[in-house]
Amino acid sequence: MTFLRGLALSVLLGFVGGMICGSAILFLCALSGRIQTTGENYVGFWDSGLLLIGSMYGGPLGAIMGPVAYVTILRSTGFRQAIFPAALGTILGGYLGSLFTPVLGVPTGILGFYMSLVIVQLRFSKHKLA
Repeated sequence: MTFLRGLALSVLLGFVGGMICGSAILFLCALSGRIQTTGENYVGFWDSGLLLIGSMYGGPLGAIMGPVAYVTILRSTGFRQAIFPAALGTILGGYLGSLFTPVLGVPTGILGFYMSLVIVQLRFSKHKLA
C-alpha cells in the first residue's frame, strides 16, 4: 500500500472509528450514571442524542489521530492487527478517564488508543522476529 493510500485510509478509519468509540464512551458513561452534560445522573440513563454527541466529538478527533498513528506506528504494523485493540483501548481509556471527570475522557481515550497500538506493535515485532 502506498503512503498516500494508507494516509487516506487512516483518515477514513479514524473518522468512523472515532465516531463509534466516542458514542460507545458516552453510552457507557450514561449507563453508569456519570453523564454530567444533561443533569441526569442516575444509573441506567439513556438518550439516543448521546450517540450524536459522542460521534461529533469522536469523529473529528479520530480523523486527526488516525493519520498521526499511521505515520508513527501503523505503517509497520498494519490496520488489520490494530483496529480492534485500538478501539478497545480507546473505549476503555475514555470511559475510565470519564469516571473521574468528563474532561479527562478525551485525553485518556487518546492515551488508551496509543497504548494499545504500542502493545500491538511490540507483539507484531516479536512475531516478526521469531
